[in-house]
Amino acid sequence: MYVDHDGIVYVADSYNHRIVKWMPGASSGELVASSQQLQIEKNQLEYVASFVVAKNGTMFVCDRPNRQVRRWIPDANEGEAFIFNISCSGIFLTENGFLYVAGDEKVIRWPGNEVVAGGNGAGPGLNQFSGTSRIFVDQNEVVYVADAGNHRVVRWPHGAKEGILVAKGVVGGFSLHTPIGVVVDQMGSTYVLEYGTSRITRWLKDDPYNGIVIIVDKPTTNNPVPLA
Repeated sequence: MYVDHDGIVYVADSYNHRIVKWMPGASSGELVASSQQLQIEKNQLEYVASFVVAKNGTMFVCDRPNRQVRRWIPDANEGEAFIFNISCSGIFLTENGFLYVAGDEKVIRWPGNEVVAGGNGAGPGLNQFSGTSRIFVDQNEVVYVADAGNHRVVRWPHGAKEGILVAKGVVGGFSLHTPIGVVVDQMGSTYVLEYGTSRITRWLKDDPYNGIVIIVDKPTTNNPVPLA
């Protein structure tokens, strides 16, 4: 799912092999692109959980099984491969048009294909990741990464050689577990969706060890939808 600045909601409707958008207050959705138009196999659309939409309607989709980012321009007959050779797990588009892509234990920025976070192999070091998931980029180009395999969230200021711990502590008797989504508000508080505990937690700026539970789902809930 993706929500743009105008409140338009875009949803990867994997069961019907399409991406639809919902205008604010609408009672029904509108087709944006089918899996055929995106040139993604129907049985692989379920993996399209991370995508962004530019102000002009251009869509960038993580096609993880085929190790690429695909671009779809409105009214085009089909999508096209845009960024190659990355197992894309998260994607973020900034106001100034930079596209950030997470995958293969790193985050790259396009244009330029610059590694802005990680890129030092898998591991527990603050200059490494172990299973990157979703990302968030603030107005200062600080990259926040849900480092799922290391059960933490880290932030990388622009030009940094290693990350700074944002979330890693114990909340409500349970440790932060497999974060798969991250969003940061204007006050610098970080909101984390955890796959392992099916909850959303909030972490205040510069306090990575004392989070607050905001929402918790039933223990039987499977596959929560990422925040970003």
